[in-house]
Amino acid sequence: MIQHRCARAAVFSAGSWGTAVAKIMADAGTDVIVRARRAEIADAINTTHRNAGYFPDLDLPETLTATTHPAAALENADFLVLSIPAQFLRESLAAWAPHIRRDTVIVSLIKGIERETGLRRARSSPR
Repeated sequence: MIQHRCARAAVFSAGSWGTAVAKIMADAGTDVIVRARRAEIADAINTTHRNAGYFPDLDLPETLTATTHPAAALENADFLVLSIPAQFLRESLAAWAPHIRRDTVIVSLIKGIERETGLRRARSSPR
């Protein structure tokens, strides 16, 4: 019998948008790890299965976990879902790039523009 591995997604942002998308993906059967900037949010997601700052009454699936460590979140990730503020994308991707597998699908939920450049998103060369 062939065993199929669950898809694994790293969602980078534990804000309202990132949490909502992470829950939808987890409800659909994806193993999801949220990368939170603040340890207290990651700890709450892991222990209470809630993100009280954004969704105080919403129970998160047990297959949805969190970390503050980008490399840990990206380990074996099939998908990287970005929901960080646009002004942090360029610098953040440069730091995270060594941990992103070449076959990881990157999904951007980012809206807005970079404050300093006025650009909609970071331009990059193909990996």
